[in-house]
Amino acid sequence: MLSEKEKEAVKTKLKNAAANFKKLAEESEKDNEELAEFFRKKAKEVKLASIDKKIEEMGGKKEYLKMVNRIELYSRSAEYDFKPEKLAELKKVYRKYIFGMTSFFILTGGIYLNQFLAVTALILAIPIILSMLALQRRGYLGLLLAYSAIPIPPLIVGAMAASYGIRALNDPAKIAEIAGHLNKSTTFAQGYLVVLTLLAAVELYLLISAAVGLYKHRHAFL
Repeated sequence: MLSEKEKEAVKTKLKNAAANFKKLAEESEKDNEELAEFFRKKAKEVKLASIDKKIEEMGGKKEYLKMVNRIELYSRSAEYDFKPEKLAELKKVYRKYIFGMTSFFILTGGIYLNQFLAVTALILAIPIILSMLALQRRGYLGLLLAYSAIPIPPLIVGAMAASYGIRALNDPAKIAEIAGHLNKSTTFAQGYLVVLTLLAAVELYLLISAAVGLYKHRHAFL
């Protein structure tokens, strides 16, 4: 049923899963009997299915390989259910992502005025909100949506806004132009540019940090 290459891949994945569960059993800091029993049942299902006859009965090797991949994924993500500090680390990354995207929407929605960017942000709003909800549930779709949303335009907007703010703050003529456009004093215009620059810098830091953190904790998502 399985080729020699597939058999070796299955053996490797099952060894990894066994090692991960064994390590977790030694390091677990939280009792979760219901989830532990769930993993035991899934591991038993894989064991019972690991013969040609059972593989045929369950719909072929494609379904069996999915089952093996799944048990390995469970073994990697389980530490987030049994180690409170790992889940706390993940939640910090999640908050960075939320606040970073919030900064992005503030920039495009009112502070860094640009009609094209505002429309782009509006288009991205739904996938970003969906990614936030899925990330909170540790859904793999949320991870994919987050990585598709972070690179552009949020990071580009942050870089553009920060660059614009810094250049404008060093150009008295530009400050006067912005003050006239806003119908405010030059002091107000300077304050506006400072806020714009700081918000852009914060957005860049939060989203880059979130991207790195999500990759680091990528095994938490199923």
